[in-house]
This record gives sequence, structure tokens and C-alpha cells, in this order.
Amino acid sequence: MNEFNVTFEPAKIEVLDREKFEEQINSIAQANSNRLVTIDSMADDKKARAELRKLSKSLNDEKIRIKKEYNQPLTEFEAWFKKAVEVLEQAISQIDSGIKEVEAEQKEERKKVVHELLIELTADTELDSRIFEGLVDDWAKSSNFNDIKPKKQVIDSITYVIDGEKQKIADYKANKETISNFCFGSNVSDTPYIRMLDSGKSVSEVMSAISEDALFEKQRKEAEEKRKEAEKQRQAELEKQKQEYETRKLEESFNSPAIEQPENLQSELEKDEPTSNEEVVEVPETENLPNEKYMALIEIYFSSIEEKNQWKQVMIDNGFGDFKATEFRKI
Repeated sequence: MNEFNVTFEPAKIEVLDREKFEEQINSIAQANSNRLVTIDSMADDKKARAELRKLSKSLNDEKIRIKKEYNQPLTEFEAWFKKAVEVLEQAISQIDSGIKEVEAEQKEERKKVVHELLIELTADTELDSRIFEGLVDDWAKSSNFNDIKPKKQVIDSITYVIDGEKQKIADYKANKETISNFCFGSNVSDTPYIRMLDSGKSVSEVMSAISEDALFEKQRKEAEEKRKEAEKQRQAELEKQKQEYETRKLEESFNSPAIEQPENLQSELEKDEPTSNEEVVEVPETENLPNEKYMALIEIYFSSIEEKNQWKQVMIDNGFGDFKATEFRKI
């Protein structure tokens, strides 16, 4: 069946007194087209606008009514036709569902073939075939297969994408090595800069960041070294000043009048033998020395100020008080 016979008579719409209607509309429109709205005429203008809108709506409503009556045969025909062919649409839908189900099964078979191809082509590489999952549906289209056998075009497409990913890995390794070597030469850790590369920064951007950080670190270390050297010099100067102060105090103490000691101090000192920290150089005794003054240089080591004072008191008590230290220092 391929025929659908229908007969119909085109309806005729005739407007009675067409010219009179147009003349009335034109007259009303002309009477209101040059209306000048003012504050004083506002009330009348609003009333006129309302009457014109009411007239326009009534005319439009009449047009809609006429159109509805004119289309009534068509509306009835469309309702009948939809009901008449409904069973046909149901049959089409049933067949369509079956076709889609078979096509889905075929596509699953093609997807299985694509997965096997991916596993085969990524074997012995660092790639995980699952990273290409988003492309499987496109590769599994029926146009890329003869039944369930993949065409050369789809194999070439898969190979091209895999080779691209392999090249990305090779480039990443080369870039990583370049960054690591540059970091080693700059004496900085490469960890944060590898993270920058992983986050999508280009090699040039990462290298620029390394140079800036290395320069900053160099300047920081130089500043720290200068600070330490200045601190070292300051400490040395303070130590020198302290040494000079202590030496001066010792000289003043040595050359000042003897401190009075207890009466039994001399006898106790005579019993004491020199300690390992004390070296005494004695002037050889001579007989019948002329009544002249002689100078003897004696190097003596004391373990404390108290020991120095004791020695000084002994010298004075034995008539050797006329002496003066020409050099006195802390060692």
C-alpha cells in the first residue's frame, strides 16, 4: 500500500463590505493619529487609548474565531489521521528497538576489539591502555569496521595517538633530566621544580624560576656570610678589648702596693714547693758584688691572681720589693 487518497474543497473566506470596513478603520485611525497629549488632555487621551485597544482586541478576537472555524475540517482530519497510523508507528518503534539492541551488541563487540588493540599496542611501554578510554566509542564506530574486523584507518588512528603519548613521556623524561641537571649545577633541590613541570609549566618557565631562586639563594648566602664575618670581627674586637682590659687590670694590680698578708703566710709559702704551672728563674748568687744595680729578667707563671699576690708579698718581705713588671699578660 503506497496510496493515500483524499479529496477536499478549499474554503472561501469572503469579507462583506470590505471597502466600508477599511474606510471606517482608516477614519478612526486618522482621527487619533495627530492627537497631542498634554497634562490638561491626559484624562481624555487615556480614555481614547482604552477605546482603541478595546476595538483592536474585538477585531482580533473575531479573526481568531473565523480562523478556528476555517481550520475545523483540517483539525478533524489531523486527529483522525494520527489515530489511524498509530499502529504503524508502534510497529516501527518495535523494529527500531530491536535494531538498536543488535547495534548496541555489535558496538560492544567492536569496543572489545578496540580494547584488545590498545592492550596489544601499549604492551612493553609505560602507557596504561585505560587512559584512552574516552576515545574508544569513537574508534568503535561501524564505519571503522568491516563487520567486526577493524579497518586500517582505525588501526592507524590508534597507533598515532599511542605514539603521541609515548613521545610525551619521552619529552617529559628529557625535560625532567634537564631540570634536575640545572638544579644540580645551581646547588638547589629539584623537587619543587619537578612539581612545577607536572602542574603544566613549560621547561623555559621552570628554568627561569630556578635561575631566579638560585640567584636569590646565592645573594642570601653571601649576605649571611658577610653577617657572620662581621659578627666574627665584632666578637674578635670585643675579645681583644676584654683581653686588653684584663691585662691592664693585672698590670695595675701587679705594680700596686703589696696587699697585707697574715703573719704566718710567709712561713707557709716557704714550705710550698713550686707547682707544675710555676716556673722560677733565679739569678745566680755572686760574691763581693760592687755597690751597683743589676737587672735580671725573670719569667714567672702564676695560676691565679692570689698566687701572684702571695709571691709578691714574699719578695717584699725578703727585701726584694724594688721591682716592676715590664710585661704582664694573660696566656
